[in-house]
Amino acid sequence: MNSNLETVKRAVVLLLLLFTSLTVVIASVGDGDVNFLNSNIEDAKHSASTEGKLVFVNFYARWCTPCNWMNETTFKDKTVVELLNNNFIAVKMNIDEEEGFEMKKQYEIRYLPSILILNSKGQVVDRIEETLASADLVQLLNRQNSVGNKRIIVNGLNASPTGKQCTYEAEDDNSSMTYAEYINFKDSNKTVFRVQTGVYETYAGATKMAAHLRELFLEGVVVINDYKGDKVLFRVKLGQFATLEEAESFREILAEEFDIKGIVN
Repeated sequence: MNSNLETVKRAVVLLLLLFTSLTVVIASVGDGDVNFLNSNIEDAKHSASTEGKLVFVNFYARWCTPCNWMNETTFKDKTVVELLNNNFIAVKMNIDEEEGFEMKKQYEIRYLPSILILNSKGQVVDRIEETLASADLVQLLNRQNSVGNKRIIVNGLNASPTGKQCTYEAEDDNSSMTYAEYINFKDSNKTVFRVQTGVYETYAGATKMAAHLRELFLEGVVVINDYKGDKVLFRVKLGQFATLEEAESFREILAEEFDIKGIVN
């Protein structure tokens, strides 16, 4: 009997040790990462109000190159991680998912990546519409984490980017679409051909060309960023064609009638 009791005790001790070890391993997973909650903005606002913190919202999409760059660099920075985890309720909103799509419409998000910072009352105190390196984000977080952030400092909606990094503008105006309509729209436009009319080193140059094209044509114009090494480039593309032949015909019209050279891609 005593032998059986000792065996049971040893088994309990081993299980406790194993559980403790697993707990330590689980707790260590994700160390050094931003604790982005799998939640929504309303829940984050409630948590912020009860914990006396700010809300940090990162709008992104998987196809957004600058968003992925921030995930791999900015949000891995030790100082950024500590500031966000200690002082903010951080949330990510994927605009290609239903909840993120609805939040994008509610907060009038038109550029990716976009960052919103809300105070504990749920009021927007800052809106950033550009790619941020870690040093720039640290400066932003420190500024808003001060006593002075009680005032409302909402930046102009849809303001043009001024940073050295790049802003990824949404290619289609889907502000009036429902989520179901948006998904159907995306699925029906998986293969799209456009005519690239220029590559610019500055966003200002690209938007100037885009504005000129919008005056001349009814076809949609988009500005898409790209990287060449560490350098950011801005590509201006015109039209949205279902076939390569249609895009090539339009490219020829641009060259012959408007003296605008382009390539199809």
